[in-house]
Amino acid sequence: MKKKRSLPLVNWVFLIPVLYLSYAMWKDYTRYIDVSTPILKSAYMLDEGKKLIGFANDDQYSQQYDVYLFDTDTENIISKNTVHTDYQEELGPATYQKDGIIIPTYDDSRGLQVNYFHATGEVKELAQGTMDISSAWLSSVYSWRGRLIAAWKSPESVPFVAQVRDGKLDKVNLGKEGLLPARPVRIDEVHGSFENDQAVPLFSVSLKDNRTAFVSGILDKKGNVSVLLQDKNEGTFTAQDRAGAHFAKKFGFNNGKLVRKNGDYPEEASFYDANEKYWGSVVPTPKPVYQARVFLLNDQEVLIAGSSAKDEVKGTVVGYVFNEKSRKFQDATVLLKQLAYKQLKNRETEFHKQLGSEFLFYRGADLASGYVNVKNQETKIIPSDQVEGWLLKEEENKISIQSFWNYVKQGGAIVINWGAWVFIVLALFLGFSIAPRMLARSNMKKLRDGEFIQGRIIDMEETGTYVNERPQVRFIVQFEDGGRVKDVIIKKVISYLNPIQIGDTVMISYNREKNKAVFVTEENINHMAQESTPVQINDAVLTRIERYGNVNRGQALQLHFTAEEQDYTIPVVQPFGFEYRTGERANLILIQGMARIVRYGNRSADKVSDQLSLQGEVTHVQKMPIIIENKQLLLMEVMVTSGADRIRKVNSLFVPANLSVTVGTVLPVSMEIDDLQKETRLLQGKQGAAKVLSVHYDGTKGERPVANIVVEKEGRTYNIQQTIEPVYGVVVGDELWIAYDEGTKEAVVINYSIR
Repeated sequence: MKKKRSLPLVNWVFLIPVLYLSYAMWKDYTRYIDVSTPILKSAYMLDEGKKLIGFANDDQYSQQYDVYLFDTDTENIISKNTVHTDYQEELGPATYQKDGIIIPTYDDSRGLQVNYFHATGEVKELAQGTMDISSAWLSSVYSWRGRLIAAWKSPESVPFVAQVRDGKLDKVNLGKEGLLPARPVRIDEVHGSFENDQAVPLFSVSLKDNRTAFVSGILDKKGNVSVLLQDKNEGTFTAQDRAGAHFAKKFGFNNGKLVRKNGDYPEEASFYDANEKYWGSVVPTPKPVYQARVFLLNDQEVLIAGSSAKDEVKGTVVGYVFNEKSRKFQDATVLLKQLAYKQLKNRETEFHKQLGSEFLFYRGADLASGYVNVKNQETKIIPSDQVEGWLLKEEENKISIQSFWNYVKQGGAIVINWGAWVFIVLALFLGFSIAPRMLARSNMKKLRDGEFIQGRIIDMEETGTYVNERPQVRFIVQFEDGGRVKDVIIKKVISYLNPIQIGDTVMISYNREKNKAVFVTEENINHMAQESTPVQINDAVLTRIERYGNVNRGQALQLHFTAEEQDYTIPVVQPFGFEYRTGERANLILIQGMARIVRYGNRSADKVSDQLSLQGEVTHVQKMPIIIENKQLLLMEVMVTSGADRIRKVNSLFVPANLSVTVGTVLPVSMEIDDLQKETRLLQGKQGAAKVLSVHYDGTKGERPVANIVVEKEGRTYNIQQTIEPVYGVVVGDELWIAYDEGTKEAVVINYSIR
């Protein structure tokens, strides 16, 4: 007992001088500096690469951005300005215009601020408090071919469309008398139109008389939108296509020859006829560009960038600026080859080029910025840490790791003594606390990375090494793997009291890739079981949304939630008509380190009925062309069994890429009793086709939106309230196959529309 009590006392004896010296050194350090170093948030090059504009703030609680204009040759600050923003608000999408750059910010008291930063250092705010957009403004503002576009509803619920082009802001009030045949009540982006699904982006406007109008996302030279009304018996998608073709012709774009990435392997840029829904030939770049991404630059040019090899792992990044009117190419590879392919695929990576300019500008997700002169191939990339060095050089007296390191490098008695005592305490701490935990974590990782297999000890001998007077033993374990008999060596420290003998049967975790194994013990299994216990996370706030492209009629997103100062990322599919919004809340669940949504939006506060844990057998699996953070999107059909009842479910799920899900796999399925009883009852009744009259959403259950759908069958209407599969989605005009009850007017969806 005395020995156990002496260890904490020894620790305190060593810790006291560390605490005293730390306090003394901090006081000395604060005399050396007085304010914090600005944190770089974004950087863009200007003026043919001679200037760089950097956005920084002092800390995470700052309500403004400090805007620095640097000379990239001398690395000196030319000017410094400030733009106001709400707490933790982000910068909006950037567009290069008239030798400057437009970057919007948001302030609740001012609304959307359209900031025009000129290469001379002049700053002009174009909106002047006239764009009162909601706090979820980032989903309403777009950068498209050198324009900044916004669509929103005013506090009086009047829809507006605005465009900034050539440094000039124009706004259109869609409620203006005579513009539309009825009062507009809602405006929505037509899904994919800003991502080159159409030659011109467009918005869908719901009118008070239940009709739908489409308006162009861009304005003509007089600052007006173009309008097309959906015909009474015309389907939504048909009307969208007709509007797209109409607007393309009006604004001088070729809707029949869009440059888009063909999703078929090896994903080359191809011509696409949006009028006929037909893929044409591959864009004839000077050298092939595989696994491509197409960036819209200006009214005539796009950047086609990708890999030099069909398998991007084997190639380098290449790319060309393509003029859609002249059909000429300009090589941008000298810049692109300096980027990793994953940087190119990151949704935050940007390229900008003004029509008539030879300079293609780049901004990376890692905050690096650069340019290439496509005429003479001059190129330059400035990493973010280099820009931060410029900030530090100008602000020498700042609290930061760099300034602290500069202080430490000066030495002195306090620093030398503090360093010596910290080393002693850390050595003790690591020896008695962290080292065993790190060893345990390493062992658990080896267990998870391997496959549990039963083996037999065929040889064992001591290695001559002892740990805490216990011997390390070298075991040879024989086991069968894939029909072949294999041997593996495992070294382990054991007790002399441990009765292990040659011939004993043991359980191992075998890593086939590394041909290594570890023993599996009862303690390991219990620990893994404890780690798999789900953890409920309530009231998480959606703080950021990343977009990863279309999936059928849905859109793949990465949602970033924050709860109790912890961040959680969840990949989802957002169906047409439903929208995840920053600032809204959800209940999450954490299982083995992976976060999932339990309930999102308005339904988060609903009473949850009792849950049933059922089993479902996978009957069909389809891999969708979306991978987010090493999670593959799978679309599965699952047959759920509850007693004598069997229910077919279609469900999309992001699954770790190394996890095999095949036909016949049995998965745990959780259903609310009320939902199970309703679906079972309706499936025993009549079935048939029905047309969708209306769709409204009310939050989610899990990652599946809860839809309230009204359908019509043979002149009678039925109500559907259930979660829907977001990859397929449901829109007005769809024909669904339903099971229904003529008495209660209830129904459930069995099969979705294939449109």
